[in-house]
Amino acid sequence: MLTLLEITRPLNGLMAAFAVLVSAILIGYPLGYDVLFSSILVFLISSGGMVLNDYFDHEIDKINKPKRPIPSGRISKNVSLLLAAVLFLSGLTLSLLLNIQIMALAILNTFLLVIYSWKLKRVVLIGNLTVAWLTASSFLFGSLLKGVFTINILILFMMIFMVSVGREIIKSIEDVEGDRKNNVKTLPVVFGEKFSGWLAMIFIFFGIISSPVPYFLGLMNVYYVVLVSLADLIFAISCFVLFFSPKKSQKYIKIGMFIGLIAFLAGTIII
Repeated sequence: MLTLLEITRPLNGLMAAFAVLVSAILIGYPLGYDVLFSSILVFLISSGGMVLNDYFDHEIDKINKPKRPIPSGRISKNVSLLLAAVLFLSGLTLSLLLNIQIMALAILNTFLLVIYSWKLKRVVLIGNLTVAWLTASSFLFGSLLKGVFTINILILFMMIFMVSVGREIIKSIEDVEGDRKNNVKTLPVVFGEKFSGWLAMIFIFFGIISSPVPYFLGLMNVYYVVLVSLADLIFAISCFVLFFSPKKSQKYIKIGMFIGLIAFLAGTIII
């Protein structure tokens, strides 16, 4: 049972679910069962994507991450595929209880997760952009409960999208050895690790410089500035350690993204 939970990488799903809650609060949507359902469906679909990715990457993970459930032999490929299908279907079924826009986005993201794990991950930069969309689009689920996209949501979406592209490129640098041996044409395999590292830094830089915009537009208070500055500092540190330890770098980015979420919450609800 613990292995089944491990392969879903639940912390990623919980962060995606939390993003739905944050976006609902940002648009002033009342917290009720529909926010809960939207958060759960995002968690389920995100978890299904994690499992399916491990299913398709089991050969690469034998080199890059041999302790993961499939390459370590703790779970079979068939069981992981069944688990991914159950998670996807559960999330899509839950979307039927909400509106048509959320259902359409749930179907789109499920489709992208399948295509990404199967093919797009092996396409230069396209795979990175796809995952960045999937990460940032979690905020759209909360916004679509009301059927509107506010400036705050769009800025948050773009900020998380840019930083996520950088993080995904860094992750591909971390996995370059296994990808190269399995003939996976990721950005660092094709253009080299140094070029990929600088490109990742450019995307992260654009995420950082976009973060003060809500405050200057009068949409956020000073608490937002304090917390988002901390997030930006962590993003900057991730760039500094990128060429020494890609693994640490992308973990710093994940921490910075979480603090960024808290910043938007604090900037909206703290008087």
